[in-house]
Amino acid sequence: MGWKVVLHAFCRPTPRGCCYTAQMSVPQFARICFCLGAAVLLLAGFPTTCSGQNARGHFEVYCDGVGFFLAKVEGAPVPGKLFLFLYTGFPGIPYVREKTWKDVYVYRNGCVADGKCEVLARGKVWLDDEAMPDARRVSGKYEIELNGQHLRGQFAAKRHDYETPPRLCM
Repeated sequence: MGWKVVLHAFCRPTPRGCCYTAQMSVPQFARICFCLGAAVLLLAGFPTTCSGQNARGHFEVYCDGVGFFLAKVEGAPVPGKLFLFLYTGFPGIPYVREKTWKDVYVYRNGCVADGKCEVLARGKVWLDDEAMPDARRVSGKYEIELNGQHLRGQFAAKRHDYETPPRLCM
């Protein structure tokens, strides 16, 4: 209730008969700046309160695909971490186009796509930008069907370079 009074005091309409080409006085200019600033702050905070939790993690580039190690995945088994493997083809340089859904295999925390772990689920990822072999960061969104639950959200990942490759491609 109090903020409405403040906005009304600062954002009151101009009296009738005022011409828009007339020079603005300093108090009127300050009122307009305050109103625009308040609107921007209110709208800037709105999307962050409505959006879901974003997953964070890292990714690794392999000879036949890209692995996304994501943490804070809401709805994932404890501890809330998943490994998503995007198969790009064998052999070659992995390249993932932007703004298209790509199918991924979903593994539990601690697994890599080496044939020793069982696939938990299937899903898909959408990358905001192209994932080139030299990319340092990627972001996008994911959708996973896991145990009857539909997990979806956004993620951001930073590249992780390994000393010895966890996957052998021949």
